[in-house]
Amino acid sequence: MANSQETFRKEIKFHGRRGNIRQGALMDAAFLGWDSMSLQYGLVDADGMIPEETDRQHVHDYDQALFFISSDPDDMLHLGAEIEIDMGAEGIRFRTLIPRVMVIPKGTPHFSPVVRDLKRPFFFMSVNLTKEFKAAAADISKEPCTGPWNTFLGDFFDNFRELNFSANDPYHYGGERQQASDGMTTFTPGDAMGLPITFAWSTVKKPHNLGPWRADGKHHPHKHDDFDEALILLSLDLDDLTELHAVADFCTGDEEKDQYHHMLTKATVMAMPKGNFHLPLVFREVEKPCVFITIGNH
Repeated sequence: MANSQETFRKEIKFHGRRGNIRQGALMDAAFLGWDSMSLQYGLVDADGMIPEETDRQHVHDYDQALFFISSDPDDMLHLGAEIEIDMGAEGIRFRTLIPRVMVIPKGTPHFSPVVRDLKRPFFFMSVNLTKEFKAAAADISKEPCTGPWNTFLGDFFDNFRELNFSANDPYHYGGERQQASDGMTTFTPGDAMGLPITFAWSTVKKPHNLGPWRADGKHHPHKHDDFDEALILLSLDLDDLTELHAVADFCTGDEEKDQYHHMLTKATVMAMPKGNFHLPLVFREVEKPCVFITIGNH
């Protein structure tokens, strides 16, 4: 009989080419196992509109956050492409060259993002507060990227937020517990986006432990009683997003003696419903840089 802890572990099944997404994945309720959130993830490698539900102006009946992030662990401050997106009924245009999140409240007309002048692939992720992907047409007569440009502090200015990357601090848990991953990290809390979403993205270059820690210096699990959390390990091998090129020991379960060790070597989501104990996480081997992401709906 399979261990019940295995139900939290979900290896990502990537689809092949879809428009300018070279490899990608759709993770809805059928995949994650809950109704609170669904995710889209992909490696974008060409100009053009990023494929979503429709290429026309549309609205969702749920809140959505679109993330645009560099694929180069040595240069997380530049996308390597320009992203242009139209927001609102009038189609106010925004453009960026740096990693950002676009916050789209439910009912807001918008187009899917358009990529211009791509010089290197980048990652696109949408976080949707719904169990399934769907869209309703708004004004199908409109064309993308033809409306007025945004102005400083103008309409939707606060919806287009920078992702501020910084070096992972090895002393985060204190001087006696230093753990250096040699990567870069960004954290965006829900109040910064105006949505009940928290998002963290960290590149990993070296073996290290991820707490939390007890007073005796040992790791221990924790749980969240009021929100679900997706903890995602992703490859930075742009030729094949499946293989992590790392060995990550992810623990689930309550007491130390009962904890279950998931030895992860492929792109995986640990889908932790509210109330379930998880962590610590130990990166035991790192042959090539990879990514660790946490997304919570709170």
